[in-house]
Amino acid sequence: MKSNIAQLAKKAQHGDARAFGEIYSSLSGEMYRYALYNLGSAEAAKDAVQDAALEAWKSIGKLKDENAAKAWFFKILSRSCKHLLREKYQADFVALDIDLPQADTNEATALGLDLLRLISELEPGEKDIVLLSVIGGLNSKEISKATSINAATVRSKLSRTLAKLRKEIEEGGNTK
Repeated sequence: MKSNIAQLAKKAQHGDARAFGEIYSSLSGEMYRYALYNLGSAEAAKDAVQDAALEAWKSIGKLKDENAAKAWFFKILSRSCKHLLREKYQADFVALDIDLPQADTNEATALGLDLLRLISELEPGEKDIVLLSVIGGLNSKEISKATSINAATVRSKLSRTLAKLRKEIEEGGNTK
């Protein structure tokens, strides 16, 4: 898929709106999930993705490496999420109180709600790296480009944060 995205990005850089639309279509689900976990609100996630798509279209000519198009899209989305957080939460990146539905008896749903809650409690840098990896499907080099953090640091932070989440889940989560 990366080579396909790279080919489409090259066309989009030359003004091909259809190619840009195909890139957006292939990434929109991952982008939405990333924004949803990052912002904790479906409405805010939709806004962030829409803002990011518009910004990406406006600045597609600035993309330097077509092979890094996916990371570039997520970097723009990450900035859009941070902007919305600053706007709504006065630049205070605290753990969000996410309005979660009541957990039902389904064990998988309960685990998913615990995981969502645990992710919302991560530090912003940890949250970005985990979401870009798990939801965005980016590797450490791509996350490095999206966050301007050294790739080795990305790998170590990701490993530590996933271990922390795993431990919390095994211990029964950090439910409130």
